Amino acid sequence: AWAISQLGDQLAIAGFHSNTRHEVRYLHIKGFAEGWDDGPKSRLAGAQGAYSTRMGAALRHAGHLLSGRTADKKLLLVLTDGQPADVDVADPEHLKADAAQAVRELERQGLYTHCISLDAQADAYVGRIFGSHFSVIDRVAQLPRRLPEIFLSLTR
Repeated sequence: AWAISQLGDQLAIAGFHSNTRHEVRYLHIKGFAEGWDDGPKSRLAGAQGAYSTRMGAALRHAGHLLSGRTADKKLLLVLTDGQPADVDVADPEHLKADAAQAVRELERQGLYTHCISLDAQADAYVGRIFGSHFSVIDRVAQLPRRLPEIFLSLTR
């Protein structure tokens, strides 16, 4: 966030988790109008993983928020530790297909989506959702070095 703000680009940060399709929570961490200061930093530091990963719903909500922005390139960067899943879905392929559909919908709206997966097993499914627009970082310790590199390659 600091590096992106130093470049003069606007960014927002959010998180999400779900507990069935009736309870998808989209968590505000940093809004576009906020600076990268103590408020967003403390919200990010306090974020905890919980529940399930209904990714399609979160992508659609983030896309809705991003679609109202004015920018030359609108990038939705997804950082995830696993594949779409939820407790009320028996077939995990259903949520992967839903997330892939959400990515296609965002693309038609002019939004560019890229996934960074921290799941060493991501190669088995992430391409079906994001096409060629993904990176796998299977060691979280590499994230601070790789994230700026990935962002710069996507915004050139």
